[in-house]
Amino acid sequence: MMHFRDRDLPHPLLAIVGDDQQNPNAKVLLLEVQPPAIAVFSLVSGAYDESLLLKEWSKMDTKDVMRNFLSKATSMKVPLLKSAIHHDAASFKSSHSDGSFNHWSVPSSNFGNVCYTPGYWEWVEDVLPRYKKILELIKVYDAVYTSLFMYDYDDNVLHAFCELWRPSTNTLSTFIGEMSISLWDLQAIGGLPVQGHFYDEVVTLAKELTQTDTQKELLLPQSCRYLFSAFYILAKDDLQEVSVHDWVKFWFRGPNKYAEPPQKVSKVRATKARLNYNPSGHIYSNFLPRTDEENAPFVELDVEESLRDETNLAAFFACWLCKFVLPNKKVNHVRASVFKVASLMAHGKKFSLAVPVLASIYRGLKEISTSSNLSVANIIFPILCIWLA
Repeated sequence: MMHFRDRDLPHPLLAIVGDDQQNPNAKVLLLEVQPPAIAVFSLVSGAYDESLLLKEWSKMDTKDVMRNFLSKATSMKVPLLKSAIHHDAASFKSSHSDGSFNHWSVPSSNFGNVCYTPGYWEWVEDVLPRYKKILELIKVYDAVYTSLFMYDYDDNVLHAFCELWRPSTNTLSTFIGEMSISLWDLQAIGGLPVQGHFYDEVVTLAKELTQTDTQKELLLPQSCRYLFSAFYILAKDDLQEVSVHDWVKFWFRGPNKYAEPPQKVSKVRATKARLNYNPSGHIYSNFLPRTDEENAPFVELDVEESLRDETNLAAFFACWLCKFVLPNKKVNHVRASVFKVASLMAHGKKFSLAVPVLASIYRGLKEISTSSNLSVANIIFPILCIWLA
């Protein structure tokens, strides 16, 4: 059993220690606590306002609208986003016409492109049918399914893309005018929800893990405590880091089916994935009860039987958010700051993921377009979402 304490000096910290807390040499994990952008809310709170219409940012106008490609266009009033900063934009002028991209070189970080992790694909194939109902409820089923594959991209295409990127307006300046990646693209193609609770990535205080509302309901799911406990077990020394590889290996104890795909020599897109390297994409609707080996992490953490499914899904979301949705400078590492959102998602709370992903893409492209030496730049952003969008 893990014990959680709050510390105030030299700044707010979450201290985690195991059963031997009386031992002066006991391992103590200290995680920096950041102030949340939103307050802690009850798990039984009412519905939130899902309206995306902001009067200050939009205006109403009459447009011809089609419900689908086969329907007839009908005139109706729709909100249009105001974009004053684009009114005077040039139709076509490269942001790097000075030749600053002549020596283009993709850094060793590969901009955070998704790589193979043993057991991850098998975990996804287990999660999709087992938790289909809740994944569809919070609108992430398609996005989770998307993480089941490896994706090819051409460095030359990325080179051209970044040359045309205008960080002042977050648009591509092309010969047909300005274009960009939108929230709609990330939702319709990438499967990421636009509506939902604000994505707040922070390490919580110890008191939040046990705090209750007026109805004596926990403000955070119990699965959040188990995620921190697993992080404590896996964190090496004082590094406060856990690799995605170690996280998957701890939580998913099922059989491994997929070998690591070979390094691609040619930049030509593969015509067909080989089934012994990449998943077929077929998800079976049935799933087997967990074996004793698959239940081992829950036994080790002393997770109640009734909470094992939710905890398993929360652990998967923590991995998925760090590896696939919002990678950061520490590529292929699980961040303790995602545990709050991951546990709430597993409990059925829907979060607006498309917004932080789009902001991360814009930031990454701006860093690329303004970098003086890309070969040594540690620029990480959801590059996969660009190819999907």
